[in-house]
Amino acid sequence: MTAAERRAALIEKLAGLPPERRAALLRSLGGAARDTGGQEWPLSPGQERLWFLSRFDPADTTYNTPWCMRLRGPLDVDALTAAFTRIVARHEVLRTRFRLRGDAPVQVVLPPGPVPLEKIAFSGEADLERALKEFVERPFDLENAPPLRTGLAGLGEDDAVVCIVLHHIVMDGWSLDVLLRELTECYAAAREGREPELPELATQYPRFAVGERQRDHTEGVEFWERRLAGAPALDLPADHPRPPRWSGRGGREQLLLPPEVITPLEKVARKRRCTSFMALIAAYEATLALASGQTDFCVGVPVAGRGRSELAPLIGYFGNTMVVRADLSGDPSFHELLDRVRETTLAGMRHAEVPYEHVLAALRVPRDISRPPLCQVMFNLHNLPKEDLLGTRFADLDREVHVVPPSHTKSEVSMDLWRGPEGLGGVLDYSSDLFTPATARRLIDGFAEVVRRAGADPGIRLSALSGPFASVFREVKGAWK
Repeated sequence: MTAAERRAALIEKLAGLPPERRAALLRSLGGAARDTGGQEWPLSPGQERLWFLSRFDPADTTYNTPWCMRLRGPLDVDALTAAFTRIVARHEVLRTRFRLRGDAPVQVVLPPGPVPLEKIAFSGEADLERALKEFVERPFDLENAPPLRTGLAGLGEDDAVVCIVLHHIVMDGWSLDVLLRELTECYAAAREGREPELPELATQYPRFAVGERQRDHTEGVEFWERRLAGAPALDLPADHPRPPRWSGRGGREQLLLPPEVITPLEKVARKRRCTSFMALIAAYEATLALASGQTDFCVGVPVAGRGRSELAPLIGYFGNTMVVRADLSGDPSFHELLDRVRETTLAGMRHAEVPYEHVLAALRVPRDISRPPLCQVMFNLHNLPKEDLLGTRFADLDREVHVVPPSHTKSEVSMDLWRGPEGLGGVLDYSSDLFTPATARRLIDGFAEVVRRAGADPGIRLSALSGPFASVFREVKGAWK
């Protein structure tokens, strides 16, 4: 085994160790951090796993989360810098360092200070994407540097791109919405010489982490042990041989289903007392079953993890992964599959607060460093905010989202969807070590076919979906041989 493979094996073993064995290993590692004078708090379970992965593979940028926006108009750089400084002072998690103290990692909250707005150097607009990509993919030093960095690429007198990058250990999707909302208000307030109008924060993320570590999840862990015992890995036939270790390298393809395609399926869901989410994840499961030939596998679903109102205005890593175990045995009709998904989802939601890390540890899933554990695929349906993330104004400036194409993925296949007046939009992220862009497109086409057929005839059985009319699945399987 090479040095890289040994390191990868260690990373995966660390991520799945029970707490007591993890503490023993930390004692053997040693390495006291320097004193900073900041206040120390334990990490939440989700943070702890990301910390281990970062510590043992510092160059990995899979968990770097960017958001870039192009601003047109006279940008006030001093006001923008002041806005970032105000937000970091307001949210303790953004001025946190992650260090080893004796047997365990801690988050050290430092006093507020100025937040630098880096100048992103590039030579002409044709070079902008390279410069932004380098800025986004620069690794974080979580021990000694902030988990947030901000940059500005000036394209002209009234044209600039602002790039925000956070490590996932301090944020989730909800947090990005909070950050953009507060940034807009703080910038406007700085420009107008007034105090920003922001909701009072009743608590801070480190206090949440303390509470999470004190919670008793015994009942929930037992539920997931019963529900997920013996769940097999999903083996989607790949274009390329599976690498010996998971790299996280990925690509992305877009999808859009017009209203006339998605609306019939939504009507089917309502008649069955199901949500649109349930209908769409059922279609996703059917697609994966047809592509793989498996009827039993797990799909990971992000959940917000903010069950208390005081957590809503906070930035932090609250999100969790709920595991939905797919059951397509016995050649079910789509109606039958929808009923199964409804039961599985409702039961899972009652225990969705159990940290995914606790579930992995309890199941003792055999470690395979070539793939993500337990859930090789993910699914998410969410309502993107209309103003905070995708709004067309930033105070007195015109704004548009500037997308930096992702080069990493956390799962082999991940589908993220949102519903709008234009229909069902979304993206399919995929492991580029395994699949080609053409195969990802065929998988999207297969999903669209399932949505279309199930909406038109919800009594259709899984076997019929692989019949003569569904040539797209024959193409998929042919491509993956």
